[in-house]
Amino acid sequence: DYIEIIYKGIKKMAGYFDSMWIRTTDIRSDEYKNLDGAPEKAEQNPMLGDHGIRFSLRNIDLLEAELKAVKEIADEYPHKIFGIMVPQLISVKELKETKKIASKIHFPSNVKIGIMVETPAAVQIIEELCDEGINFISFGTNDLTQFTLAVDRNNEDVQDLYDEMHPAVLRSLKNVIK
Repeated sequence: DYIEIIYKGIKKMAGYFDSMWIRTTDIRSDEYKNLDGAPEKAEQNPMLGDHGIRFSLRNIDLLEAELKAVKEIADEYPHKIFGIMVPQLISVKELKETKKIASKIHFPSNVKIGIMVETPAAVQIIEELCDEGINFISFGTNDLTQFTLAVDRNNEDVQDLYDEMHPAVLRSLKNVIK
C-alpha cells in the first residue's frame, strides 16, 4: 500500500517536470504523535531524535517501499531524471547502507542517489561522502543553520538568534561547495 501511495504522489507531479528530487522519509516523532499506531513514548528532542536516514535504516521495509515507488515511476518515465535525497546523514556508513539497499532495487540509469547536507557532520565529512559516490547534494539550510548555531528554530525564546547568514553557516556552505 505504501509503495502505491508514494507512486501515485510522485506520478501526479512527474508529468510536469524533466527532473524530480525526492527526499526519503524525514518525519519527526512530534509530527506524527497523534496518528494511530504512533509510539506512545515521546522523544525529549525530536529534532535530534529518530528521523531521517537513521529512522529509515531501522525501518528498512519503509525505505525499500519508497525506493521501489521511485523505481516504478522512473521505469515509466525513462527520459526524466529522478534523484533520491538521503536526509539527516551523518556518516559514510549510512550512505553505504542506503546504497546497498538501493542496489537491490535495480534502479534504471535515470535514478540518481544524493544526500542532503543538513548536519555539521555531513559538512565535515563531505570529501569522504563524495569518495563513496554520490550523484548530487542538496543543502538543507534550515536544519544546518539550527544544528550549527545550536538554536531550536521552533523555540520562540531563541528564534532571534536563528540566522542563515551567520558566518559559520556560510562557511559550511562554502566548504561543501569547494
